[in-house]
Amino acid sequence: MHLLDYLEQFFYREDQLCQHLGVDCEQLEHWQHLCIFPQASYSLENTIQCHSVQGIYDCQVFWLYYPIAMQDWGRQIAKAKIESASVAFNLFAQRAMQALHSLQNEGLYLVDDYLEDIDERLTHLWQQFLSGQFGTQTRQGQIEEIIHMDALRYSIDTLTEGMTVTALSAEQRQQLHPIMKQFSKAIIEPPGHEYKHSLRAKYLDALVLKYDLSLKR
Repeated sequence: MHLLDYLEQFFYREDQLCQHLGVDCEQLEHWQHLCIFPQASYSLENTIQCHSVQGIYDCQVFWLYYPIAMQDWGRQIAKAKIESASVAFNLFAQRAMQALHSLQNEGLYLVDDYLEDIDERLTHLWQQFLSGQFGTQTRQGQIEEIIHMDALRYSIDTLTEGMTVTALSAEQRQQLHPIMKQFSKAIIEPPGHEYKHSLRAKYLDALVLKYDLSLKR
């Protein structure tokens, strides 16, 4: 997929996001200064040459792109009038825990150890969320996708011992397959120029290849 097509499909430009949220760019920057709203996941700088009957015109453009789920997050913090990083984190953590419970209710294999230091895990995920990192890894940047990706990867690593196990038993394969399917749903299909460095290529594809697994996307 062409980079611009990819960005248009999965992301909002900053001006588009602000329009959807009903705020201006200054308000978005204010939220980021307060550490309650993520930084952009992509920045695009380009020189554009415009041709028309009036002639040829060169101009520089600089666009910031945010995952589409930031519309939902922005509306949440605006509706709740959140101005505190600690309050925003609590909202993030609440949604993350609800998403974890939904995985458990689906009967997916989750390692008990994952919950032992959940406060530390959520703090780390929150910092990554604010950096804009998850916009390049998850399908839409949703908090639910983020915690699914993190928790399920922990389960996969536990079952395969960090992909050091030579072969999997029939029981391990049975446990692993639904986890991988859900993990695949959470992570993005990156553009061609990023694919080989992506989580999908370096982790999921490598897992499928190593253990001769089948996974329909």
